[in-house]
Amino acid sequence: MKNKKNIKYLLIFIGLSAFALFVRDQEIKNLKKEVLAHEKEMVSVTYSTITKAYKTHSEIFFSTKINVPEVFALMKKANSTDTAEKNHAREELYSLLIDSFNSMKLFKIKQLHFHLPNNESFLRFHSVEKYGDNLEGIRDTVAYVNKYKEPVSGFEEGRIYNGYRFIYPILQEGKHYGSVEISVSMYEIVKHLKSESVADVDFIIKKDVVEKKVFENEKQNYIQSNISREYLYEKSISQGGSKLIEKLTAEYPDLEKKISSGEIFNFFTYFDDKFYITTFIPIFNKYSNKHVAYLIISRSNPSLEFMFKKDMLINAVIIFLLALLTYLYYRIRKKHELLEKSNSFLKEIQHNAKLGSWEFNAKTNKLIWSDEVYNIFHLEPQSIEPDYEIFLSYVHPDDTEKLKRTFEESVKTKSDYQIHHKIIRSDKSIAHVNEIGHHVYDEKGEHIYTMGTVHDVTNIMAYEEKISHIQNELQSIVNHIPDIIFKCKADNEMTMLFINRAVHKITGYKTQGFILNKIRNYRDIIYPDDKQAVILKIKEALKNEDAYTIEYRILNSIGDIVWVRESGKKRTYEDGLQTLEGIISDITHQKNSLDKLHKFIDLQDSIVILTDATKILFANQKFFDFFGYKDLEEFSKKYNCICDLFTQEGNFFHTGKILPKEEHWVRSMLNLSGRERIVSMNNKDKIPHAFSVSINNYDPLTYIINFSDISETMFEKLQLQIRAVKDQLTNAYNRTFFDSSIKSIISNNEKQNAKTGIMLFDIDYFKEINDNYGHDMGDKVLKNLVDTISRFIRKDDKLIRWGGEEFVIVMYAKTIENIIRQAEHLRFVVQNNKLENVPAITCSFGIALHEDDETIEETIKRADEKLYEAKRGGRNQVRA
Repeated sequence: MKNKKNIKYLLIFIGLSAFALFVRDQEIKNLKKEVLAHEKEMVSVTYSTITKAYKTHSEIFFSTKINVPEVFALMKKANSTDTAEKNHAREELYSLLIDSFNSMKLFKIKQLHFHLPNNESFLRFHSVEKYGDNLEGIRDTVAYVNKYKEPVSGFEEGRIYNGYRFIYPILQEGKHYGSVEISVSMYEIVKHLKSESVADVDFIIKKDVVEKKVFENEKQNYIQSNISREYLYEKSISQGGSKLIEKLTAEYPDLEKKISSGEIFNFFTYFDDKFYITTFIPIFNKYSNKHVAYLIISRSNPSLEFMFKKDMLINAVIIFLLALLTYLYYRIRKKHELLEKSNSFLKEIQHNAKLGSWEFNAKTNKLIWSDEVYNIFHLEPQSIEPDYEIFLSYVHPDDTEKLKRTFEESVKTKSDYQIHHKIIRSDKSIAHVNEIGHHVYDEKGEHIYTMGTVHDVTNIMAYEEKISHIQNELQSIVNHIPDIIFKCKADNEMTMLFINRAVHKITGYKTQGFILNKIRNYRDIIYPDDKQAVILKIKEALKNEDAYTIEYRILNSIGDIVWVRESGKKRTYEDGLQTLEGIISDITHQKNSLDKLHKFIDLQDSIVILTDATKILFANQKFFDFFGYKDLEEFSKKYNCICDLFTQEGNFFHTGKILPKEEHWVRSMLNLSGRERIVSMNNKDKIPHAFSVSINNYDPLTYIINFSDISETMFEKLQLQIRAVKDQLTNAYNRTFFDSSIKSIISNNEKQNAKTGIMLFDIDYFKEINDNYGHDMGDKVLKNLVDTISRFIRKDDKLIRWGGEEFVIVMYAKTIENIIRQAEHLRFVVQNNKLENVPAITCSFGIALHEDDETIEETIKRADEKLYEAKRGGRNQVRA
């Protein structure tokens, strides 16, 4: 028998567990669907954003370089039947646009292709020797643009490259000369998508599309895809295909069926202890709208891993809880005898709460009391058999008739009753009780019995009396506070519900006259010129449920003006009552003192302001004369803070130098030494002036700030400093600047949790330029190099002439990879920069990242060694 019962509980546990795990499994499946849907949206939006960016570049290039009279004239010639004139037009068009085409390569523009109205290829900038082939039936978008004379953009396969194409008609005053294609290769889109998505990205194209459209000699650029037998890799993009993507897709069932659908889809794969999501984005031919290729994006998804582990944990917890519940059910069934103990516990609760229960039999006039009722009457439990008369004998004589009347009325009206009354206990002490009763009637409507509770509230009433006493004391304290404390309804009349006695001292009017607006509304004593603005401000704060602070004038009982500051906020109570509660302070003395201060400040020859570090509260006349504003209202339409006018120059303090831990610019300046508190500001005529700044507290929240003009002395000093740290030939910084500034640069970078990068480079074969073109030309090359590099480095990067044709860039960097990317970019810029009558120059770069355990000289030495590696390796390269 015992074993059968155990099996029953085991079956209950198994059934509950199976159901709970099924529900959890459905929830996880739904969560996975949501994650996949979100991933689809993310990669689709990223792809769309990238293609839109390239479209913007192409539109700018077309409108500024192609849609111009010079191109119109050449394309007009290109339509000539004279082959020589046509070839001459091709050469002129190539010469006109080749530099612009090369510069557009910086924006990853791969192709620039002109076509004639009959869809004949006229000029391919990416493959000049290939022209004259008719694109009819090969390039449908070209045919569409030439036919309908409207631009088209989108993906289309090409005879040489596949890419995202932007094709525009060439029209001048209604005359059609052909079309032009500006396109970016899928290689660049894939590369961009990898960077933005932080993922493995691949591109596959249908085999039959390549067979139909690509030049025969270009088909060698494609190889068979390992993902699908119907698709090819483009070598320049895939380089044999992503091994990760091939592994992730190898195990996915029905992949061929999914790919052939031409729809976007994605799936999960657990590989190498990580969860990956692989998304296939279909690429459609813009003209035919047929599916021709796929972009494949695979990236790890930590949230899935977390969800999987969380699911395992939750399942374990569910199993544990169900096992626990099953065990508890078993124990409850086995220990039913503990019910008596529970009843005892209930009695104890009643005793602690001083709450007893009772039943009254109307037929027998007998009462049944719980033990706690006996305790309330100071009787031993069950020591007497109570009836209605015995109960009434314990009721205080003052309350006996009231209790009888209440009881009889509730029986008559068939309603529950509740009454508070006094009782006289067996020891003659008096207690207060709350009695509640509920009547029960038979089918004839006759009263059968009543059941109810009696609650000893003697101690509660004592506590309430103490609370009342404390409230009276608090009221007394509030009435002695010098500021007005008020509470009014949030209605149109702002009906006053409470206001302390301070209102009489400040206004001269009696306190009670304001309560419920009996005699006067407080808002009616606001100075007439201020009243409308004050009420509008308060109503706006009530509407937005914001706190507010406003200063205004009131008229006291004898007609004198009193300045006050009111702060308040809306409050909503549980019963729905909305009130406005706040405090009103007399600030007349502060206002008078401030007026005197204003008059004194206006006499100063320097700029003086009163500010809370966010906005200007007062400014002297010198401020308005210098900046050319009529008053602060006019100034505040353009600026909030005077710090907005600080010139962003390295030798002066400005808001860019505020550290994250500093609250505001005033606090930042207070942390500086006196000689460092110097700012530069332009006057109304845009002439810069330098100011020494002194700061004093006016009160805990505001500051008096003095700006003394030291322009003449300061700017002379700055000119001397600039001449001392700048190279006279190139205007780059010199080694004097490096020696005096490097410690400060390293320290500032460390404060931003970064390191200091060193980029050492020089001009390849510079001696030959001096020997072949002369030293004047060599100087010109050096100056041109500095001008070029300066345009492509960040504002805080420092370009230093290290000696001869050797330069150093000191820069902020997180990792060595940051410096390498910047160096490669500069190497490319220098390589493509042309100087008249001089061959294009190149530079070699040596890179190092300063470490905490080495001197800057050791870092320079490491960079120098890397520079010589670049020289030995063939020049025009970056080594790190």
